[in-house]
Amino acid sequence: MLASFLTAEWRKLAMANYAVSPDLLKSYVPKHTELDVWNGVCYVSLVGFLFDNVRLKGIPLPFHRSFEEVNLRFYVRYCDEQGNWKRGTTFIKEIVPK
Repeated sequence: MLASFLTAEWRKLAMANYAVSPDLLKSYVPKHTELDVWNGVCYVSLVGFLFDNVRLKGIPLPFHRSFEEVNLRFYVRYCDEQGNWKRGTTFIKEIVPK
């Protein structure tokens, strides 16, 4: 089995979801995807958490083992060749310490 490229634990997670007009996000939607909605409503999420025990290919990263992150994201989907919907996240902004 191949080792994961990046692994980490999410700690102290806080998430706030806001309903927004899809028009606000149109310019951010990646090619070949569309906005993913829930019950007909489009959401953005503001997420804050602690990235802990960060490893790259199983190796701990010096000076980056534990750090905070805040991101603003929304949700997209696309239809694969078999007709199955695949869902994903698009990040508008990620804030991490330097």
